[in-house]
Amino acid sequence: MSERVRRIASNESVFRTVNAEIEKLGRGLADISDETFHMVCECGEIACAELIVVPTPDYERIRSDDTLFFVKPGHDKPEVEDVVEKTRRYHVVRKRVPEAVAIVEQTAPEPP
Repeated sequence: MSERVRRIASNESVFRTVNAEIEKLGRGLADISDETFHMVCECGEIACAELIVVPTPDYERIRSDDTLFFVKPGHDKPEVEDVVEKTRRYHVVRKRVPEAVAIVEQTAPEPP
């Protein structure tokens, strides 16, 4: 596996874990607010800290698949993943490189 593929998958896994912790802390707040989840872009750039606002049902649907990640439009990494869903605020990408899939599946946080 190339070092770049490993780094992208590992970085995205870190952001997904951060967002899972944010979700645990904020669970219930979305129910009494605007039913959205404010999260960090899960792109492979460790320096990226852009925020994405996702409807809670979309977050839960996408999060049920360990190979899917939320990224800001234009933050996808075509050498590792495919854009499978687009909205104005975010894109959803799916890991396709087997080595990247293995990393993200091994590091996926436990569901709440």
